[in-house]
Amino acid sequence: MAVKIASVGLAFGVSVALARLLGPAGYGVYSFALAVLTIVALPVQVGLPQLVVRETAKAQADADWPLMRGLWRWASLVVLALSAVCLAGLGVAYLLLDSSPRLETLVVGAVLVPFIALGNLRSASLRGLRMVVFGQLPESIIRPLALLLVLLVLAAAGTFGPIGTPQKVMGWYVLAAVVSFFLGAVLLYRFSPAEVRQTRTSRQMPREWIGAMIPLALIAGLQLINNQADIITIGIFRSDEEVGIYKVVYQIGLLVIFGLQAMNLVLQPHFARLYRQGDMKRLQRLVTLSARIILLLALPPVIVFVLFGAPILGFVFGEAYREGSLALAILAAGQLVNAAMGSVGFLLNMTGHERDTLVSVLVSASVNILLNFVLVPSYGMTGAAIATAVSLVIWNVMMRFAVISRINIEPSAFGR
Repeated sequence: MAVKIASVGLAFGVSVALARLLGPAGYGVYSFALAVLTIVALPVQVGLPQLVVRETAKAQADADWPLMRGLWRWASLVVLALSAVCLAGLGVAYLLLDSSPRLETLVVGAVLVPFIALGNLRSASLRGLRMVVFGQLPESIIRPLALLLVLLVLAAAGTFGPIGTPQKVMGWYVLAAVVSFFLGAVLLYRFSPAEVRQTRTSRQMPREWIGAMIPLALIAGLQLINNQADIITIGIFRSDEEVGIYKVVYQIGLLVIFGLQAMNLVLQPHFARLYRQGDMKRLQRLVTLSARIILLLALPPVIVFVLFGAPILGFVFGEAYREGSLALAILAAGQLVNAAMGSVGFLLNMTGHERDTLVSVLVSASVNILLNFVLVPSYGMTGAAIATAVSLVIWNVMMRFAVISRINIEPSAFGR
């Protein structure tokens, strides 16, 4: 929880720095390029991080060290191969399309694709070993901290002006990602079981892993589309300034579920282990307790954002961002429902019911995209916030019923 709080604080600091130093238009270009790049990178990870968490936890429970070694090696090779294909596609797009600030920023950030994907694999491996804190450090702490320090040093030195373009800021973000990746590799080597490092053999189960990877990949992809659809749609129909304002609002709205995000990282390997051991009583107790903690942590920021959203946006980010207050209140309400339902998605995925998660996310993403295209042209960021909130409610309600049906567990904070 402390690491997650620090991560949220760093992300908030980066958002404030970029929003003020680049302005709404520049921050909008940067945010749009990053959103597109994140979606383009979807095929590279193909659901591997969640698969690695689950299979690493199972291999550790069975003391199957050759299988764990084989899993890590196989996942890394898959990511490297898919990264090469993705980078080639971005290169072709750059040659065919007319140059623009958005495209230039996107091309600069293309180097992020393999480093972020491999970094997520390292993090997933550590979390599968129940090294949750160390698994979070590279991506959640080191990467945003490195970027924030660079921005603050340049701003303090008075030299931010010459490099204060979205393209150059994206370049600094790439550097921060490279640093965090290498730190994650060192941590994994340091904390991996001695048996894994010492074994000379590795065993792989590619057919079984691919069978589980496909629905997990689709889930990850649809979730990411769900998260980025509003920013992309605003970028298509509205101005860069509105993209920048909504990006700030969306980032602040995530503060409502920082407890959910922190809990998910801790809970994943425990869900897999308890379900494999058949200890459903302990699993229900863990699920209910965590859901209640998540809801209690979510309530205070929702109240603050609904009542004081405009003053907070104006004071912290600048007066131009005050107009995002209504969108912030709507997003906060949607995220409150998300928090109240608990870790439904990860509970399904870690117990082998990822196909139910896939159906829920598919319906939610479809509704989100449809509502964005209907509402954003007329209502801008407010319409995008409504689309996101509605999709969150649909997604969580469907997964709650799937959890009850499949494993007879009540996942919400209101269970007995």
